[in-house]
Amino acid sequence: MSAIFRFRPANELTIEELKTGYAWFSRPTEYNDKEDSNIIAFAEENENVKESLNRVFRNYLEFGTELSYCGICCFTETLPKRKDWRKFPKGPKGIIIEYDKEKIEKYFIDNYALGDCFKKVEYFQNQLIIESSSSDHYDILWEVEDDGNLYKSLRGDIERSEKLMDEFLQRLFTRINYKHDKQNELRIILGSRHFADRTSEIKGYKIPIPLSTIISIYVSSDTPENFIEELKKIIPAEIAINQIQPNPVHRSV
Repeated sequence: MSAIFRFRPANELTIEELKTGYAWFSRPTEYNDKEDSNIIAFAEENENVKESLNRVFRNYLEFGTELSYCGICCFTETLPKRKDWRKFPKGPKGIIIEYDKEKIEKYFIDNYALGDCFKKVEYFQNQLIIESSSSDHYDILWEVEDDGNLYKSLRGDIERSEKLMDEFLQRLFTRINYKHDKQNELRIILGSRHFADRTSEIKGYKIPIPLSTIISIYVSSDTPENFIEELKKIIPAEIAINQIQPNPVHRSV
């Protein structure tokens, strides 16, 4: 069994999420970093990407708007040390939920036909700029390897392969600023095709995930005591609540 972790704020929405058994998948339009998962911004910063999206999807603006209705849920690969909690959104006073990674992977295969659901985030100094090997920007950097960089042609490779185009778009959803690299992030991305609502007020989606996928919950000395008491009332007894100590040894509470 391997584990995956997720920060949640100490508020009523987290209580509702745990009590009901769902995970919040945010639309990328709700991120504080407006460049994160913003397909329109990628196209407008890289003319070659804009031209490619226009050729394949006819209009990059309409396509980018459609993709903005996807849902993204963010996890971290390792249990952060206590001193690093502040580097996560609402981290210092929040909680960390530890999940069974294999159970979540099976859940998304069974319910969404989504294999290999966890996508690793990459960190860049300028997340919007996509490197090319030529002055005409005909290709883009695809892989950094020990014996040199691998580039793929937008027209010759990516546009001609639905699989490569899907992977290219996924890469755009997992490029974020290097200042967040301590988050060691993985993401589950559900495409907009899964959601029918196209009203601009939609901020995200409640995706049912069984409580049986949760291994334990971690709190800190900054997590409000009244919130911890609410947790104890709603989670099953087999899910431990552990307190992270500064050293960072933890104990059951």
